[in-house]
Amino acid sequence: MDITKFEKYLALVTDHPLVLSPAERAGIILTRKEHCICPACPTYRKCAEKAGDRAFCTIGKSREGCITDESSGCRCPDCSIYRDVGFEKEFFCTRGTEQQQRILSVLEMREEVY
Repeated sequence: MDITKFEKYLALVTDHPLVLSPAERAGIILTRKEHCICPACPTYRKCAEKAGDRAFCTIGKSREGCITDESSGCRCPDCSIYRDVGFEKEFFCTRGTEQQQRILSVLEMREEVY
């Protein structure tokens, strides 16, 4: 099985979880929020804007179910963060981070097998 770009990134982050201080982690999140395209996405809502929610690929689903409608489409693959990190999933605002979605996929496959 080939290791994807995201898996390499995740291995780096999880193999050295104590390397990042809370301030460094906050800096990464802030940088991603500054570069993300979430506000230009058709699923983005005023309540998310008001809450300052961005970079769902990093922080997870929108808070308190602000964003729930996926029917208008997803622009995640157009984002430079998406490409740089090697994400494969979409709709981070409604489904959670890449890691959360991949874990859920594995659990769903296990349910089918057992």
